[in-house]
Amino acid sequence: MSSDGPASGRISEPDAARHAWVRRTARSLGTLLVAVSFIAARPASADEPEREVRHDPTAFPAPSTRLPLFAIGAATSLVWYGGAVGGAYLYPTANGADELKIPIAGPWMSLAETGCPSTTPDCSTFWMVVGGILKGFSGIGQAGGVLLMVEGLFLPTVEPRTKAASTRWQLTLDDHATSASSSVVVLPAPLPGGAGLSVLGLF
Repeated sequence: MSSDGPASGRISEPDAARHAWVRRTARSLGTLLVAVSFIAARPASADEPEREVRHDPTAFPAPSTRLPLFAIGAATSLVWYGGAVGGAYLYPTANGADELKIPIAGPWMSLAETGCPSTTPDCSTFWMVVGGILKGFSGIGQAGGVLLMVEGLFLPTVEPRTKAASTRWQLTLDDHATSASSSVVVLPAPLPGGAGLSVLGLF
């Protein structure tokens, strides 16, 4: 007996055309969204003027900056080294525990031996990863503190200017010489036999 309906498991031509249209529409919408995202991420205008940043290469901190910078670097290294040594004593059987007692290079030496100790071969992978991350932070912290100490020793400095050295004389439009750091005013004064100068000021 023959059947007029479509075969079981087969998609009719109208359904196949509709599915193809849906796929084409979805691809077109995806391409449009990508293009819109790319355009929105671009700067609003390429012709906007950039703000000028001025840098004075002769501007350096005062010599009193060296000691605080050196102290901050030393404290940073000591804090991270103390944490590493504390971890070595808390978990003496962990791999690389003895290397943590070595300053600066110890955390990296211990990181190379990360793994489950022989006493607990089925240790938790999570805590092993956490320990490796902490070792990395400790190594970075100790090395960063040493760099700050070196920076504090060799930091270029300049003595601050004194008030007398920063005095600047300015000539006004009225030909009066005035001082920017004092209240002295020099004025022309007529005299019976000629001309002279008069000095007025507050001391």
